[in-house]
Amino acid sequence: MRLWIDTDVGDDPDDAIALLCAAASPAIDLVGVSTVDGDHERRGALARALVDAPVFAGDAPDLGAAVRDAAPEAFLAIGPLTNVAALVREGLALPPLTLMGGVLGSVHHWGHELEVEHNFGRDPVAAHRTLRACPAPLVVPLNVTLTVRLSSEQLARLVRAVPALRRNVESFLDLQGQFGVPADERAVFLHDPLALISLVEPTVIDVVPKTVDVEPNGRLIEHPVGPMARVAVGVDARRAIELVLALVDADVG
Repeated sequence: MRLWIDTDVGDDPDDAIALLCAAASPAIDLVGVSTVDGDHERRGALARALVDAPVFAGDAPDLGAAVRDAAPEAFLAIGPLTNVAALVREGLALPPLTLMGGVLGSVHHWGHELEVEHNFGRDPVAAHRTLRACPAPLVVPLNVTLTVRLSSEQLARLVRAVPALRRNVESFLDLQGQFGVPADERAVFLHDPLALISLVEPTVIDVVPKTVDVEPNGRLIEHPVGPMARVAVGVDARRAIELVLALVDADVG
């Protein structure tokens, strides 16, 4: 599978883990990576350190041409959907889209009750346009990815496999503490890696078709006349975690 990934790789290590999994998977030929949500120089440097693939800043004027020339068979969006919406506006016919974003209902996360997930909340207009422009995208929402939480033992295995992630993981857990997240709720979740894994092992998630829409504040809702999406509603969390860790181990090996 020729895959393009659009990512806001940075503070949360889950983007980095997803990129490592993509690089390690024998089912994936990673043909390009683009960065999104500003700070492109730093994000680009992080991505280049993780994968051996062309990396483009999200504000690069030649991004559309790069995606077109790479001819991906699948497109994975694991950040705000700014770039995806811009590519659609250019008239680029994207391959089947998988995205991590949105939340159906409300969830308890980072010490708060949330109805708006970060990726959709950062650019609600782009999320709205993307869901309407891309036919039946696969949406992997926060209410599902929150069940894929690494235990302390699994997190230790991850860091042993990729020591370069240690500082990123420690900084991210410290950041949660600075935001007042209780100690027992601080964790690394495999939000973006789950979206990646769903491409190569689709049976790890349960998917149902839903008509959805995105409200102006970024809240994902079911809507009777909204665009059709395939929405993940459940996951075999134990299997998903093991698949991710096995790929990370393989990447290092």
